[in-house]
Amino acid sequence: MGILGGRHISLVLVMDADPRTTSEQAPLPQPSKSWIEAVAGLVRASGTESFPAALRTCLEQVCPFDSMVVSTYTDNAAPVALYHDLDEMSAAVTVQFYATGPYLLDPFYLACRNNVEPGAYRLLDLAPKDFLRSNYYATFFRKIRIHDEMAILLRERENAWIAISLARSRRQRRFDEADRDRLNRILPIVEAGAMRTWHADRQAVPATDTAPQDRLRGFARDLLSRREAEIVQMILQGHSTPSIATELGIAEGTVKVHRHHAYSKLGIRSQSELFALMTRYLIETGL
Repeated sequence: MGILGGRHISLVLVMDADPRTTSEQAPLPQPSKSWIEAVAGLVRASGTESFPAALRTCLEQVCPFDSMVVSTYTDNAAPVALYHDLDEMSAAVTVQFYATGPYLLDPFYLACRNNVEPGAYRLLDLAPKDFLRSNYYATFFRKIRIHDEMAILLRERENAWIAISLARSRRQRRFDEADRDRLNRILPIVEAGAMRTWHADRQAVPATDTAPQDRLRGFARDLLSRREAEIVQMILQGHSTPSIATELGIAEGTVKVHRHHAYSKLGIRSQSELFALMTRYLIETGL
């Protein structure tokens, strides 16, 4: 029996042919009074200002988490936060600072730009192998004591996405495949409510003339060679030297030489200085 229980509505959850789920489906919790009340609250709140809180309550019944941020990625515009339950310090980093440009390195944003299949994804499902060692991770996770993240990515239309980001603090374990699978199995419920609430009534966000990824690629373009710039971009996205070598089909020693030359031209010595330089560039260019 699925989480909703009852033969008459079992079709809502009988959707096992999903490429994002594991071969052995994670069991959904048994029907409970709290789950039934959460779904009822979600239905009642759909299309109203109460929907985000109702959605949070509903998702927690399936996959426990500590915080939730809902954002939109639309065309070439910077992300817009539709909801968050963060304290002031966390919001300053995760919402305000993030929207100035660092979102361009976010694996979830990049997945949307690459037209990933809508659904729930763990951070490590999408990020480069050594992403946890990157300065992006250090800035947006360690400083605000987030241990892991999972996002439900919903496509509104071409180049327009809603991202429901769920985070766990350091005192909790990382999200596992079972967590992701349970969220994917209630995806139709989440998508229906989210689209009814946010799709039709949201005011359009002005887009820039230049694609965000083109602006990011413009970072230090006048100082670096094409290959050096390419490697710098991959470093910023969290790739390690072996990962870059594999992706580009070159030797690790060659990657190190290009990185050394790039750092020398930029007047820096570390990845943290590179990230800071890139962040200043994004802010100054108006992202």
